[in-house]
Amino acid sequence: MKTMNEKQLSSWMSACMLVLLASVCLFSCDQKNACAEVSRSQADDYPLLESVEIPIDTVLFRYATYFRVQGDKVVIFDLHNTDYFCHTFTYPDFEYISSFAKRGEGPNEHLIADNVRWAGEEEMWVLDNNKNRMTRYSGIARGKTPKLEEHVKLEQSLMRAIDFDMYSETQVVIPDYSGEKRFCWVDLPSGRIHHKWMEIPIKNKELLKNSPHAVAAGWRSFMAFTPDKKRLVLANQFADRLDIYKVENGQLLTFTGPENKEPRFAVAPNGQGVPSGSICHYEVQVTDRYIYTIYDGRKFKDIMKEEGLYKQGGKLFRIYTHDGKLVKGYKLDRYIAGIYVDESTGTFYGLDVNADEQIVKFPQFRLP
Repeated sequence: MKTMNEKQLSSWMSACMLVLLASVCLFSCDQKNACAEVSRSQADDYPLLESVEIPIDTVLFRYATYFRVQGDKVVIFDLHNTDYFCHTFTYPDFEYISSFAKRGEGPNEHLIADNVRWAGEEEMWVLDNNKNRMTRYSGIARGKTPKLEEHVKLEQSLMRAIDFDMYSETQVVIPDYSGEKRFCWVDLPSGRIHHKWMEIPIKNKELLKNSPHAVAAGWRSFMAFTPDKKRLVLANQFADRLDIYKVENGQLLTFTGPENKEPRFAVAPNGQGVPSGSICHYEVQVTDRYIYTIYDGRKFKDIMKEEGLYKQGGKLFRIYTHDGKLVKGYKLDRYIAGIYVDESTGTFYGLDVNADEQIVKFPQFRLP
């Protein structure tokens, strides 16, 4: 399965998602890995959260997917914006500051931006898989103009990287879509792979051996480190599965649903993967205290029947401990693709790509 470009990913995700599964019952898998499973009954009992839209009249969002807060500012990442991918606002007042990461074919423009991460108080890295590079911007603050500081060309063997997270100022982790391992640790500013880490934990090892690219893409996950960088959390896009790795020793803790425990897909004659299961997670946020995920669960075959009525995002919001224990869940009144929880104020924000006003918050939300 090849990794997807912007249009393919949008249509694939538009072609995938249904109900969720959720509940908890612990069982051990082996000495190295621990697993937890969820049942449907708990999800049925989750309280409903109603949303309130936050009007923004300075930027017209097309497909706002990431909500990146740093101190008194927030960058909203808009995948389908026609001018700029990143828009900076004051936080929590949402007064417009600036836009950066211009869309275009020029040497300092982006054909596509896939993800963004803070690299300091006023700096961000932007990942562009089409140009196979990362770009660092400075001056992301009130009263300043964003400035492009450098491009880092990624090693060619990094196959269409579409996600990353910062491990340190000089190292990032990127999924390994070659299928050889699950992660690549990449040095900055060289852009070269320092080492590869962990195998994809698929049960069918023969499939991994024969179709590594398809398996790697099928196991695509949203990823984030804990703030202390001791754990790396993955919320699988095509499975009801949360994987938590201890960075020190590679120990894996896994949390799964009763049906979508592994991504389901077929391998076409040309080597591409064809999804045959469900669209599951849309985003993961990890703080000092909790892991937050947004989950959908609708099946591809059911989504195809919805045609123009289909809405992207998930409606099930889950909260876990760093050990994978599910501590709380909510049902949402709308589909959400991006999430951000401000634990200092107990505020939960969401990004609704289906709406005109895409930034929303949930006033009834309460932390565990």
